[in-house]
Amino acid sequence: MNSLNLLVLTPLVPAPPHDGDKLRLYYFLKELKKRGHQIDLFCLTRVKSDLVQAEALHPFCRKIYLERLNGVDLFFNLLGGTLLGQSLNVASHFSPKLRDGLRAYWKSEEGRSIDAVLAHRLRMAPMAFESNPNVPVVLELTDCLTAYTGRLKSLKGARWTARLLARWDHWLLKREEVEWSNRAAATLLISERDAEALVSIGVSPEKVQVVPNGVSLTPVSKNKKRPDLYPAGQPVVCFAGNMGYFPNEDGILWFHEKVWPLVKQSVPNALLAAVGGQPRARLKRRAKPGEFIVTGWVPEIEPYVAFSTLTIAPLRLAAGMQNKVALSLGLGVPVAATSAAAGWLEAKGQAFLSVADDPKGLAEAVIQILQNPRPAKAKALRGKAYILKNYTWPLSGRKMDQILKRVAGQRKTNF
Repeated sequence: MNSLNLLVLTPLVPAPPHDGDKLRLYYFLKELKKRGHQIDLFCLTRVKSDLVQAEALHPFCRKIYLERLNGVDLFFNLLGGTLLGQSLNVASHFSPKLRDGLRAYWKSEEGRSIDAVLAHRLRMAPMAFESNPNVPVVLELTDCLTAYTGRLKSLKGARWTARLLARWDHWLLKREEVEWSNRAAATLLISERDAEALVSIGVSPEKVQVVPNGVSLTPVSKNKKRPDLYPAGQPVVCFAGNMGYFPNEDGILWFHEKVWPLVKQSVPNALLAAVGGQPRARLKRRAKPGEFIVTGWVPEIEPYVAFSTLTIAPLRLAAGMQNKVALSLGLGVPVAATSAAAGWLEAKGQAFLSVADDPKGLAEAVIQILQNPRPAKAKALRGKAYILKNYTWPLSGRKMDQILKRVAGQRKTNF
């Protein structure tokens, strides 16, 4: 079986590929298209601008079906889901229009030709089986949400609303992840840590496959200018990521409060940079010229990483593969991280990082790199070779291709 007809279901439009979920699915679509597969994409999004961004996906897809949930839809979804005993995660993404669209699709010529379904994220699992005429489903969970909410619900210092929602969702997610993963022909996770967590709650090990992200780098030429926000002569400690994502926001706020004052005592001229979109007011209020900058969205993240002395990943809560760590190492830039942010790497890969969890230990790691950058740079360059060998999109695309061909070939009833 050389090529397949695939149906892909997703709760977002994977373009542009700037953050974790979008990036992962975007490159999977790209790699699957390279291998000759025909892809029909059904997207159920809450973001209005996604409707325009979907145009970028036409080179990869035979058909694109879009539906958008508005605030009223979300309210009634959550209300109905609560009454039905669903997690907030799964309840949030239901659409009668999408359901009816899928029912009609399965009766169409394209629908009857489908060899396998790829459901991206847990919230699309119910739709993957809706009116499905026994076509095998591959569930692309990416992260184990049961493990994530289990850590979040007891995370000291986290917002009480986040902990309350995690406490509410945790047991519901556990039931749903086990149910839908065991019904699927295969379930995909981004790291061994997440795969082990999923198996520990009752998912059959035979179902679980690890498909990591690749690293996609925009080359930073030697002639590329240092970002204007980086003052000349100041060493820069960079945190790169979506600042609207709770673990990132929590991590940078914790670092700024607990770790950064210790760093400044030893390296007074150091600059801290939070680089990435959607920073909230509570983070922007902490910005201070010459000491702490909060950029907001930037068109290219690579120059901000490449021209920093080191990057940090001070996450107290993490799931899946940390692209910020892989990106930094991929550019040969030293990284100081917590064990939560480094846990997706095997021990060999973690050796290229400076890892500490307490404020004093993390501050000492950052200070050591700032004061003695040459050996840290040499270690990061060894890490670059490791990352570029083991984490590429062609490798991940090949794994995805093999899994889809296998389940399509089996053509067994999984529900």
